[in-house]
Amino acid sequence: MQSFLISHLAEGLQLQILRGLLTSRRPRHLRELARDYNASPAGVSDVLDRLKKAAVLVEQRRGNRRLFSLRVGEQERECLHKLFREYELQRVRHRAKRLNKHPEKIAARLQDMDEMYAFYRKTKNR
Repeated sequence: MQSFLISHLAEGLQLQILRGLLTSRRPRHLRELARDYNASPAGVSDVLDRLKKAAVLVEQRRGNRRLFSLRVGEQERECLHKLFREYELQRVRHRAKRLNKHPEKIAARLQDMDEMYAFYRKTKNR
């Protein structure tokens, strides 16, 4: 049950954006988020509006640009990190089971590869 809930909660554009804002060290622009998640600016704008209405998002204006960052306390931030960490581990385990050979070794390798790829994407986008 837990794995089902985590996999369904941690997917989708809203949670991808939430995760991106959580891990970002600076406020993010709408078009930047749209590009990072292969989504339309209108779709990202809808998600950002929902997050703003839920009072977890801060919007700043710099010129004609709107920049967004999360407004969450340390406890909420830690909970979100745990949710996303568990989701990633679950995703890696699922991929390893599909390969059906040495799932623990493969899971560790896949997790390493995913972390390297995520680091590459972050440095590439800067």
